[in-house]
Amino acid sequence: MALARRGPLGRRERIRLTQHILLAGQTGSGKSSTQRVIAAHVLQAPDACLEVWDLKRISALRDYRGRARTCVTAAEVSARLRDLVGREFTERADRLIAGEDVPYLVVLVDEAATLLRELDAYAQRDFFGAVEMGRELRVFFVLAVQHPLALTIPTQLRSQLACVISHRLKSAKESEVVFPGLGSAGWAPHLLGGPGTCLVWEHDRSPRTLYGLWLSPGRFRGLRVHGQVTALGAPVSLDKRVAPVAVARPDTRLTSHSAPATATRNTRTDAFTEEIERALLGGPAGVREVARATGRNPGSVHRKIRQLAVRGLVEETPDGFTLPHVNAQEEDSS
Repeated sequence: MALARRGPLGRRERIRLTQHILLAGQTGSGKSSTQRVIAAHVLQAPDACLEVWDLKRISALRDYRGRARTCVTAAEVSARLRDLVGREFTERADRLIAGEDVPYLVVLVDEAATLLRELDAYAQRDFFGAVEMGRELRVFFVLAVQHPLALTIPTQLRSQLACVISHRLKSAKESEVVFPGLGSAGWAPHLLGGPGTCLVWEHDRSPRTLYGLWLSPGRFRGLRVHGQVTALGAPVSLDKRVAPVAVARPDTRLTSHSAPATATRNTRTDAFTEEIERALLGGPAGVREVARATGRNPGSVHRKIRQLAVRGLVEETPDGFTLPHVNAQEEDSS
């Protein structure tokens, strides 16, 4: 699909939609237009269907009602994940083995970091499993984030992303999360210029500044849908919410982390997580060191770090707790 140009009037740059994609960009950077461009390509494809998972209920329903299946609450996303890994993946595998045509499914996840925080531990495990198994079953995820952080985009998720599109970011720290270890080679989206400019990492691309194609909300809503509205299974009314259903979980889903039944969901915890990340960026640290750096109670820090460790966002080493991406970089440099 055409995504951007080399210069305002230059030739178009294309990417493949049949891969997992990370789309990053701060407010006003052009990320929303790029989301609409990607969604438009899927809606125009006769062999594909689009799903939108977006907790910003109004924008999702306004732009995608009648065009794509939408999930606008954590409960709806959890139910859809259970159905996806429990029923649809099995059906897709059976049909592909039989040589049948299976429609591509592209899942656009807006504010993916926020969504992951809202999901409980079991739904998070299903989410990671869906991303890991999806490629072989023609299911692809586009994860849009506004403020990428190492703790909100876990290593096990970043490792599955074959393409990264980044508009302007707020800081060098966020650029390092999106393009780890590549800042010195020119992959520095925090240095990009005005709205619409972006960097696209895919295969052997060089860090060339591109200009994203513009698609306004009004023009997007006027596009005709040529593809399928729903994926495999009985059609779902797009005007109704997805009711939670009990679905058997397959043995193939991720089971590397046993996790607590619920995840904390308040803004204070989000700030707490970011404070811990900043404290660990300098290297391994113990609970008391993190408590001193954050100014919080050691008991609260210990409980929070244990929760993050269960989710694979923090690792315990002989020298203390550390961030997985920091630990990996130290190993690569040694």
